[in-house]
Amino acid sequence: MKILFKKLDEKAQMPVKAVGHEADFCYDCVAVSETEVAPNVWKYGLGFALQPVNDFDGNNIRGFNIRSRSSVWKTGMVLSNSQGTIDEIYTGEISVVFYHVMPDMPRYKVGDKVCQLCLERTESLEFVEVTELRKTSRGEYGYGSTGK
Repeated sequence: MKILFKKLDEKAQMPVKAVGHEADFCYDCVAVSETEVAPNVWKYGLGFALQPVNDFDGNNIRGFNIRSRSSVWKTGMVLSNSQGTIDEIYTGEISVVFYHVMPDMPRYKVGDKVCQLCLERTESLEFVEVTELRKTSRGEYGYGSTGK
């Protein structure tokens, strides 16, 4: 699967998987800029734009998802929208915004891996209105109903 990568900043790095972790699901992305957009709210530019090459063989590429890295807990930062969606038709710079909720902890800096990127595929959905759904063992129990 080909993804077009356009460098918008000379320091931009192509998303990569860690050496020895080629089977991992997501690709790490490195910040090339940082701006405090509000008190304790930081925007990190990745310095690149992406565009999937749809081959029309059933790939149904609709864009990308941006996720926090598992090591985000070491920074006291939280990705502002918990997971970002980058539609296939967006061709601007990809960036991420974090809340620095624990200012006593270090925050990300330019040159750090700040997020992960993964491909998003979709199928066209058809919603069918019904009056009943089939019975399941969980039913309508949610929010912690499966235990602690």
